[in-house]
Amino acid sequence: MDIARKTCFVISTEDRPGQLARFSKQMSEHEINLHAVWSFGTGRGNAEIIAIPWDSAVFREVARAAGWVFREESCFHLSGEDRAGALADTLDRIAQEGINLHAVDAMGFETRYSAYAWCDEQDVEKLRMVLKGW
Repeated sequence: MDIARKTCFVISTEDRPGQLARFSKQMSEHEINLHAVWSFGTGRGNAEIIAIPWDSAVFREVARAAGWVFREESCFHLSGEDRAGALADTLDRIAQEGINLHAVDAMGFETRYSAYAWCDEQDVEKLRMVLKGW
């Protein structure tokens, strides 16, 4: 399994048609490539866009200049051979260490899988150590 710590940006925005399209257009205009992006409503007319850019410094600069309201978090990208139980084994080991994951997003691509995992910032180093020992 390959493991990489990533910086993700959580952008607060309005929940209305075209927000993700406008965000994507801005990424394109500034030639910012993303590892991954998610968007979803959070209730009461609000939404979040979660972006994991290839270059966090450039993304941060563009986001600040655009006046986006965002916070930075850490997450881990896991990838490896896609087989039955590959992710289950990893999640079980994380659970045995008492780490509560906030979210996991995973997909399979033919013979490989790719997943992102988030936890409390206070547990990031502990999660890194668990994954490093894998």
